Amino acid sequence: MQTHYRSRGFNIFVLTLTFIAVIFLLLALLWPEPSVSSNPVSGDITQYTAKSVGYQVVIYQTGNSDPVMLTGIDIRTLPEADQQALSKGIPLQDATALAHLLEDYDA
Repeated sequence: MQTHYRSRGFNIFVLTLTFIAVIFLLLALLWPEPSVSSNPVSGDITQYTAKSVGYQVVIYQTGNSDPVMLTGIDIRTLPEADQQALSKGIPLQDATALAHLLEDYDA
């Protein structure tokens, strides 16, 4: 029975690849997670915009031209200041702000 020996160059190549794999594994495990601010600062990108379309309050998601919600809220029942703000668009930072706005307008 004849034994096959690997060449020294092949062994160095395999050890080098193993070393590189271990380094990448350690980097992946130890790399810090990106921090997400739970407290948005003014100037952050808004998630939703409330606008008046015709006589109705319509909700758009930022960056999307199609509405995500047709509220059925008639803007003619709202105060003049709210109607003007809706004609320009009211930025809303998250779903909680959207819920508060809808609650205020639907009352």
